[in-house]
Amino acid sequence: MLLFIVLCANGAYAGITGDIFNDLGVYQEPYTMALNAVYIGMAAGFIIHLRMAARFTNKTLVLAGLFIVLLMNIICALTNSPVVFVAAVLVLGFGKILMLGEVYLAWLRIWSRKFETARFYPMLYLTALGGLYFMSWVTASFSKAFSWRYSYILIVILIAINIILVLIFAEKHQLKRKVPLYQLDLFGMGLFVLALMLVNYVVVYGKVENWFASTSISAAFAGAVIALLFFVRREITVKRPFLSLAIFKKQNLGFGILLFMLSGVFLPTTLQANFTGAILGFESIRNAETNLYLLPGFFAASVLTYFWYKNNYNGHLLIIAGFALLVLYYVLMYGRFVNDLNINEFWLPSVIKGFGQCLLYVSIGLYASAGFAFPDSLKVVGTLVMVRSFLAPGLFSGLYNYYIYAGRTRHLSLLASGIDVNEPQVLQHYDIKGFYRGIQTEAGIGALKEISGTIIIFGLLVIIVLIIIYVYRKIYDFNRSMRTLL
Repeated sequence: MLLFIVLCANGAYAGITGDIFNDLGVYQEPYTMALNAVYIGMAAGFIIHLRMAARFTNKTLVLAGLFIVLLMNIICALTNSPVVFVAAVLVLGFGKILMLGEVYLAWLRIWSRKFETARFYPMLYLTALGGLYFMSWVTASFSKAFSWRYSYILIVILIAINIILVLIFAEKHQLKRKVPLYQLDLFGMGLFVLALMLVNYVVVYGKVENWFASTSISAAFAGAVIALLFFVRREITVKRPFLSLAIFKKQNLGFGILLFMLSGVFLPTTLQANFTGAILGFESIRNAETNLYLLPGFFAASVLTYFWYKNNYNGHLLIIAGFALLVLYYVLMYGRFVNDLNINEFWLPSVIKGFGQCLLYVSIGLYASAGFAFPDSLKVVGTLVMVRSFLAPGLFSGLYNYYIYAGRTRHLSLLASGIDVNEPQVLQHYDIKGFYRGIQTEAGIGALKEISGTIIIFGLLVIIVLIIIYVYRKIYDFNRSMRTLL
């Protein structure tokens, strides 16, 4: 239960964000920023965790993390200010890692005495991915039955139970030598978080403010670039950097980051959420129920990856299979973009997407973090969390929202140009508003199909390139082994 709370108590929950901004009468964008901000805080927490673990005991860190998560969830439940909500979720993400690092190491020791992450990652991602969608469904259910604030009451109770259990049962392992937090690069961490939060603002508000036609978007983008440049300069010159840039010299990390960026093309739920909300008229609870179909895919992928890596098979094949499954998901959804789809029709595409998503998370994560010493491994994980959970999906979600809006407007103009209000079909039913509503629905479906088709073509190209790379490496390894024998 502790691992579940650590991974899933995010402060901002996709199942109730719509209810929150509708109830408070504010814009949606700050709460979308909050969904991203938790991963920015987590990335910063991962990078700095070893310094904290060398100063404080494991029980102290777990309790501190639980109290931070508890307090931030209470703030999220009580505040009516979107700015305070975003700030609380950002702090919560950082606090989560204080306990996640210790819980992660404890579970890793249970699954593998040799600390082999390939044994533990399948269970970790099954809990993380499945838990997040399950938590979204639970919070949406409480919000529909009572109020969105009651969802936070449930979460606060669960966190409080975990605090009591940790106080009673957790062992306190004294440190042999406490390393003081001397020359901790807090300024570098601040620049890191500032740059990412400015990027967060750009990708979320881009559609609303018409991207770089807006002064605030241009200023935020320029500020992000400047903050990033100052961050890089500081990390090169400071004695104890917040994030050592030397880790990026390893080729597998760079390629892993690229793969996670490519996965961001396929993983955002923007298209399906727009389809179920704007076209089918699903409520938030129905969207959450639809996402539960992902869970069998997560479970199947976790079992497969566990035995796959246990038998030392090639992880590159899993990466190819993961992208292929995500392309198949869009192929299936392309034929399901109609205006009268039943919720049960989502089970097959969702299971396939869940399978592919979990395959990619495990296989790319293991590939990108391979070969790093333990002191650098958590910094690598923090970097991957930032790219995988915020940068890639945040960027492409923002782009998809814009292109859905632009495509719907364009298709609506084309359809409207051929409409005659004096048509017998319209006059016969005396429902001109309903006729126009149908035209708007068709325009939305046309935009979704257009974007999905582009994603499918791009996905096929990605798969072909990955297959070529795999074959090339096999040929290269074979030739090298032959030269060694000769």
